Amino acid sequence: MFYGIKHAKSRLSDRLTGVYTILFAVILFILSVGVFFIAFQFLIQKQSSNLSITTELMSDHLIEEIEENEPLSSSEILVEQNNDQYLSIFIYDTSGKMVNRLLNFPVNEAELPVIASTPTLIFQSGHMMLCSSRAIQEHGSLHGTLFIVQKLQSETAFLQLLGILLIGANVIGALAALWAGNYTSRKMLSPINQMIEATNQIGGSNLDARLDVPEPDDELKNLALTINNMLERVSSAYRQQGRFVADVSHELRTPLAVMQGNVDLLSRWGSEDPTVLHDSIRALQKQTAYMNQLVENLLFLARFDNMQSQLSLTQFSVGELFGELIEEQGLIDPDHIYTVSIAPLIDVLTADRTMIKQLLRALIDNSVKYTPSGGIRLGFSADDTQCVLSVSDDGIGMDAEHCEHIFERFYRVDPARARATGGMGLGLSIVSVIAEAHNGYASAISSPGAGTTVSVYLPR
Repeated sequence: MFYGIKHAKSRLSDRLTGVYTILFAVILFILSVGVFFIAFQFLIQKQSSNLSITTELMSDHLIEEIEENEPLSSSEILVEQNNDQYLSIFIYDTSGKMVNRLLNFPVNEAELPVIASTPTLIFQSGHMMLCSSRAIQEHGSLHGTLFIVQKLQSETAFLQLLGILLIGANVIGALAALWAGNYTSRKMLSPINQMIEATNQIGGSNLDARLDVPEPDDELKNLALTINNMLERVSSAYRQQGRFVADVSHELRTPLAVMQGNVDLLSRWGSEDPTVLHDSIRALQKQTAYMNQLVENLLFLARFDNMQSQLSLTQFSVGELFGELIEEQGLIDPDHIYTVSIAPLIDVLTADRTMIKQLLRALIDNSVKYTPSGGIRLGFSADDTQCVLSVSDDGIGMDAEHCEHIFERFYRVDPARARATGGMGLGLSIVSVIAEAHNGYASAISSPGAGTTVSVYLPR
């Protein structure tokens, strides 16, 4: 249950939904803060301008009252100006002593700025207020200072309402982004879920099944094509493995049957008939040697995956290697004529000498088996990019359609003829494996009655 919950929480659609929701919520929050700040600045600037005008007009009125010999301490002076319930007015004399005031709301005078030539924003008791002061002056004569405090009641209420609306919009926007992101991510990733379900249905019994490729040319289409290509390779390897097991079983059936027959023969008459005993032992020896060679070849092919890291690369003379092979073949095969063709001034190859010798010996053995009489030619050439080793013969040859398959394991052009020559269908597979271990490849050219040429291309 724990693993199921953990798996559900780690779904890609949920992670995408979370990321997009957080991103959208952050952007919306930043925009909301910007809107609130702009509204706040606009209201403060507007009220500051109005308060500056009010302060100037009220100061002019007080000068008129002074000209009419009305003292600044007279309460009637401020009562006449009391036309706004959100204004509190203070009058100070030239020494800074307050001589008159009008309070329409509570104000802590100790927290007021000393001077506010331009409207100044302050906060008292949770309220926003603007302060403005102006000298009461006429013809260079200073009579005192007018100080006005404006309570921003409607502006505060508007900003509070705007803040609530923006918070609500953020919450609703985040929920909407959560829902939209969840729906969109699931909709966009639904092809992946379909791929998962389709892939889970593919097994050994239906390896030929393939995923449906989405129509839009995007990453999901590339993913489906990649999975289909992988399934194609797996299916090919699976079929090749099955064919390989069947070929090995078929290859072992004949020698095992021969060995079983000779054992039965020995158990009945071998101890009494010297001829039967001799022939049976020779047959068992022959089949044992054949099976031993078969197992050795199979083990060599099985080690192919690690062969490249085990290569011992050295520089060696191809002419000397050809000479060794021809000398060895001359002792065991005097019926064929061997010739060598090496391009002038090119005689050095960088490779694993032991592996290359095994490769050439396999090619020579193959040519000997299918060339009753005639010559076998060993060739070497090179250019700026690659080297070419070749073995040609004047043997019976084969149709061109077989040239593409002769490097497959246990492939035989004529199984009956291969059995007669003792071939097991692995020699050219080993040639191909050694070439691939050197980052090269092998190819063949042949035609019936005109012989065969097998070339191995190795990078310089």
